[in-house]
Amino acid sequence: MSFKKLRYNLLVIGLIALICCYIGMTFLFTDAPMDINQGNIQDNTDDNVGDEELNEDGNNDEPPADVVIPTNAIELIQYGLDIIANGNGYTSKFNTTIVNEAVGVSAVQYVDGKVSRGVNSQGEKVSVEENYYHSSESGVAAGMVANFFKGFYINEETGLTQVATTSDYDADAQTYNLANADINKTVATADALNEYKILQGQGFPIDITKTNCIITQDDTSNKNVRIITVKITNFSSLSQYFLDFFTSTGQMENINYSSIVIKFTINKNNGYITKVQRTENFSATAVNVPVLGSVTVNVEATTIQSFKNMNQEVMLADSL
Repeated sequence: MSFKKLRYNLLVIGLIALICCYIGMTFLFTDAPMDINQGNIQDNTDDNVGDEELNEDGNNDEPPADVVIPTNAIELIQYGLDIIANGNGYTSKFNTTIVNEAVGVSAVQYVDGKVSRGVNSQGEKVSVEENYYHSSESGVAAGMVANFFKGFYINEETGLTQVATTSDYDADAQTYNLANADINKTVATADALNEYKILQGQGFPIDITKTNCIITQDDTSNKNVRIITVKITNFSSLSQYFLDFFTSTGQMENINYSSIVIKFTINKNNGYITKVQRTENFSATAVNVPVLGSVTVNVEATTIQSFKNMNQEVMLADSL
């Protein structure tokens, strides 16, 4: 009887470990990115922006004389997102926390990085995206996390994108060495987008409109910034690339969003977005899991991205 009980326990432990390893392969040990705009699970930054912080790196520059800053909350968000996508350039840092849970086992994945738009030495409009995946999970949960670098260099003039991944990197120092890259290729940007679904350098991946969200907070009490929080209510309005993001490996399906909440911190002086916090909650089905077949996975991904040098012609490198 004791032997049977021991054998049963070993079978359960082995099964859970097998599932964890599979989920790890599905979610993280893949060439597809985990999340765009990659933030901490808790917002540890202060929305009470002071004058010195707002003036840093031109974030408080006056808008052109002929520009009227929108007062409507949704229109103001759209104005700020348009500058991110189509303005002269910017620099930004982001932190993402992703919590995956399946069959009672959870693991936390962190992704820190940078996204910048500007010009290279040839005067070409380019963007650079750096993603540093890291986690300190150990034991069974270690099979559900990843540690590697992934980068994208988009040249808007040539229509080409450099894609690179490597395990030769330092997440704390945010440095990487492509001499030992697993992938280092240049492809048409359209092909990169088709494969990876979201390229952060091309702009915010979610359209904010009057018909696809509700405003849950519009705080104008701070003298420097306006803080607008929206909740997406129409998930069918999400782009197909966004919806396909977590299914691009072919090992997940049935993505079912339960909540997307986005908080925008916007400079009152010029309409520039200084910070975006996004929290996504969804469930999905991991398919073809050994022994079990299909497993339900619950995911919460929270991203905080802060911006500087907004609408400025930032000088960037000529490649990753």
